[in-house]
Amino acid sequence: MIDVKDSGHGIPGAQQKTIFQPGYSTKKRGWGLGLSLTKRIVEQYHNGSIFVKESAPHQGTTFRVELSKEDKK
Repeated sequence: MIDVKDSGHGIPGAQQKTIFQPGYSTKKRGWGLGLSLTKRIVEQYHNGSIFVKESAPHQGTTFRVELSKEDKK
């Protein structure tokens, strides 16, 4: 398991399931592909998972990446 915490604005609970969809962004610029690409790499190439572990307004978000010890391919 790898936890990655940022110090951003946090993600409201209702949006936590949609942040991994292509095009999702909270910024005025950009394409919103970063998290969807990350999810694809973790799931399809490493047979793992990524999800929001916790998020609080104005305190940031912690993402958890879970990878298997063995490559299942």
